[in-house]
Amino acid sequence: MIRELTSFFISIYAIIYIYQLSLLASGDFSSYDLFVRNPATIGFSIIALFFTLYHAVTWFSLMGRIQVVKLGPKKTATPLQAIAINLLLLLIIAYAIVYLFILR
Repeated sequence: MIRELTSFFISIYAIIYIYQLSLLASGDFSSYDLFVRNPATIGFSIIALFFTLYHAVTWFSLMGRIQVVKLGPKKTATPLQAIAINLLLLLIIAYAIVYLFILR
């Protein structure tokens, strides 16, 4: 049930993110800057990050239980393996995004 509650915070964060994009698209950079630097926005973003990570990890563990890949007589992915593989892919993709947009 907690996992499903995390979707609520993720959807609220998505709405806030769309609002931020609308501020940027309208060219109102001072309002965008004030909104992003607001302590409530920063705090909610941190809370939403933890809920998103919890949602992702629990989803990855469910993938290992629901979709079992078999090659011959042997299972190829246990729930722990599914979590490890998906977290590794998540970290690689996150690093690639940070590299492309920030470090470059």
